[in-house]
Amino acid sequence: MLSRLFAPAKVRSVLFISLSNIGDVVLTFPVFDALCEAYPDALFSVIVSAKAKAFFEGNPRVKRVHILEKQTGIPSKVRWILELRRDKFDLVVDLRNSMLPFLTRSRRRTRPVFAGESVGHMRDKHLRRLQTVLKDIPLPQNRHALFWDKSEKLAVDGLLAGCARFVIVAPGAADDRKRWTDSGFVEVIRYLKDVRGLNVILVGDRKDAGIAGGILKSVPDGVVNLCGRTSLKELALVLSKARLAVVNDSGIMHLASYLNIPTVALFGPTDPLVYGPWGKKACVVRSASGRMSDLAMDDVLNAVKGMA
Repeated sequence: MLSRLFAPAKVRSVLFISLSNIGDVVLTFPVFDALCEAYPDALFSVIVSAKAKAFFEGNPRVKRVHILEKQTGIPSKVRWILELRRDKFDLVVDLRNSMLPFLTRSRRRTRPVFAGESVGHMRDKHLRRLQTVLKDIPLPQNRHALFWDKSEKLAVDGLLAGCARFVIVAPGAADDRKRWTDSGFVEVIRYLKDVRGLNVILVGDRKDAGIAGGILKSVPDGVVNLCGRTSLKELALVLSKARLAVVNDSGIMHLASYLNIPTVALFGPTDPLVYGPWGKKACVVRSASGRMSDLAMDDVLNAVKGMA
């Protein structure tokens, strides 16, 4: 049970301060979910980067989305903070570890952490941050951060028309050092199509469309390329319907984890203990050298065979 200071009747307006990069924002979703369940009657304002704002737009639990502009001048920042103060938030939860909660003058707020702490997985770090101010808040049981309206569902139904029993393959990554080879993904797709008889859908942003185009030249007919053809939320909805996702260390991997989709995650330079998949059915294949080009084809295929 939450303390009297944080009782649901006292918290009706919450400011949730998320992060910037797509994958990092998805890692904060469980905190948003926990807050939604602890405060079922509260409305949320969200601070997030421009590229991730689409996640929260249209969500009935979200009253307003504020874009974090790092490059604005001091007068603009002062006006922005005064605007936040006018909302008189009952609770401010900041996962950026900034001074914003203090500047909003909310009585109930997370406080900056100046001493180092053991990291562990980033999702768990964010949940621990919440528990520093709400010690008795339970872990979320359901997902609230993603909401799809009727038009988004119809759009995805159109994109997936006639495509059942499909596997998601996401060959891109924001950092090229985290991308496995195109030839490796070609072999995985051939196995999924020719041996397992599964449909394959390539997903990613517009930057990944060129990567997908090169892969399509070497794979069997019938692979669907949705790179650059979906919004962020539509991509998440496509993912939610997949039976498996084969992905690099990327924002799409974190989305698959949040949606609890079976996942084969390919890792090179980053630590999967900190940034790895966190769904209940996930497998990590990591390059010992840290170079994605050194990932062994047999290791990846064996992981896919065990999950598909």
